[in-house]
Amino acid sequence: MSAICHICGNEFFDFSFYKPRSYCSDNCRNYYKYKNALERCLINLNPTLEAKKIIRGDMFRLCNSLSNGTILPEAKNND
Repeated sequence: MSAICHICGNEFFDFSFYKPRSYCSDNCRNYYKYKNALERCLINLNPTLEAKKIIRGDMFRLCNSLSNGTILPEAKNND
């Protein structure tokens, strides 16, 4: 059965016999989960004016990584 991912909009095949899947991959499911967690954290923060500027900058960089097609470098493992 064909379905559309709620996050990326790509079509995927759902072979589940029980609850239908909403996401095409772990990445899309994790995006949804962590976005909601971040929203809850931001609501509960009481940042200073300077901290708000830093948070806005972080969010701006996240948005630019999507809109510019920039692929974020993978974290290096220094074992």
